[in-house]
Amino acid sequence: MQILFPSDIKCIVCGNEITPNRYGVCDKCSFDLNSNYCARCGRHKVGIGEYCGECANPNLHFDEARSSVVYDGCASKIIQRFKYGDAKYLAEPLSEYLLDTLVATDWKFDCFTFVPIHKKRLKRRGYNQAELLAAALSEMTTKPCIKLIEKIKPTPNQARSSRAERENNLKDSFAICEKPPERVVLIDDVMTTGSTANECAKVLKRAGAKSVYVLTFASVSEKPLTDKQTRSIRNFRK
Repeated sequence: MQILFPSDIKCIVCGNEITPNRYGVCDKCSFDLNSNYCARCGRHKVGIGEYCGECANPNLHFDEARSSVVYDGCASKIIQRFKYGDAKYLAEPLSEYLLDTLVATDWKFDCFTFVPIHKKRLKRRGYNQAELLAAALSEMTTKPCIKLIEKIKPTPNQARSSRAERENNLKDSFAICEKPPERVVLIDDVMTTGSTANECAKVLKRAGAKSVYVLTFASVSEKPLTDKQTRSIRNFRK
């Protein structure tokens, strides 16, 4: 009976005992799936429009992005533990969500890569959470995980920075360390403004990548576009 119904299986969020499942999360702590997402950047949006408010600016270097869950209470808690609590084991259950999201896309790609962190931060933290997610996805699929980008310039914590500040901080902070294949999926834990993913995609495309897709575990909510902004994007995409 212990083999069929093992005990001591804990929820990765609250720590209460649960029935074993792929995601390691109890019903109380289940994440809000990102079903209402921007068709361009993949961030969670409000309203019924096709695009979020941030995508009024069409100068995005990645082709599409998707995220699995909404960055709210439970997701925020688990990400903080994953990034700063030495909880490397969370890569496996979180990557199950990423796999579900990936399967739902029609992306054709050659490899996974990940958003790098600077060597000083890597030394302090001991690991890069985005790399752990990418490696876990690689094990679940037939696609390799390749380190294509390195961070050559340290940047301040971006949590309280505006979009303009983030973009300025990230300028010239990434470099190619291996020539990319034509089609790449870039992995990160959270999509906030998209500035980091965009800068990484720019570097990858300059180095020869034809398509760059971005896949994150969570994304923040963005405001919906006005009718005028929606028309502007549709005209651009034509």
